[in-house]
Amino acid sequence: MPGTDDITAQLIRLLQQELDVVATAQTNLVDDLALESVQIMGFVTEVEDHFDIAIELEALADVHRLDELAALVARSLPA
Repeated sequence: MPGTDDITAQLIRLLQQELDVVATAQTNLVDDLALESVQIMGFVTEVEDHFDIAIELEALADVHRLDELAALVARSLPA
């Protein structure tokens, strides 16, 4: 199972590929990148497909930064 640093690196690459934005682990998806909800949901769908997981929408309410999303992905991966 990949660690959160590895997951964060993969999320950064996905953001660059899918939305053509530059990010770091501390990047706030809304405040720093000005992503709209539709863009965020599209990105989350890409993340789910990439990691072959399902992320509960309720869990996304507490996610603001990329490292927080990486931690959520890590918790969603099968053991």
